Amino acid sequence: MAVTYRQPTFVNPLPKFFNLISKGFLAVFIGIIAFGESAGRARAAAELARMGYMDEAKSLILREDEKNV
Repeated sequence: MAVTYRQPTFVNPLPKFFNLISKGFLAVFIGIIAFGESAGRARAAAELARMGYMDEAKSLILREDEKNV
């Protein structure tokens, strides 16, 4: 006599939840990096402008260096 195998009906919701949480943490981390880069650019541009390098400060703020790459 063979034993019949019954498919489990329970679906574990934790993998989907953990994927959602990890995507949220990744988005927050990328946001923190973007904010830090923006603040660094603003501070560098302010120092350049203070020293009289207005064209360099303007190109830094307008991100002209990234357009040429």
